[in-house]
Amino acid sequence: MRTLLLVLACTSFAWAANTTKPAANQSATTQRTGVQQRWAPEELKGTISMVDPAQDLVVVRDSSGVPFDFRIQHSTHIVSGQAPVKLSDLAKNESVDVRFVPESRGDIARQIQVR
Repeated sequence: MRTLLLVLACTSFAWAANTTKPAANQSATTQRTGVQQRWAPEELKGTISMVDPAQDLVVVRDSSGVPFDFRIQHSTHIVSGQAPVKLSDLAKNESVDVRFVPESRGDIARQIQVR
């Protein structure tokens, strides 16, 4: 009986050890869920309450007054009408539409359209 229990315990332990090993080329997110988590792009209409070119940051308040901080990257398109503008050209109280991707490190602006 002891031998049977010992064999059963060893087999269970070996099975558990083999089934919990992740593949060498999988990321941590993929190991846990099988799918990498990415948020869908979103859009926000609001008014600029702050622009900080030194920090690559724009803060936009939505219609209910909630502020949203957006990180600006080199790939962020900032336009007024059809013309591209610089981050430093944006001004407080301008109405904008922002297309962004939420990320755990902060929202990343993909496009800012001045209205």
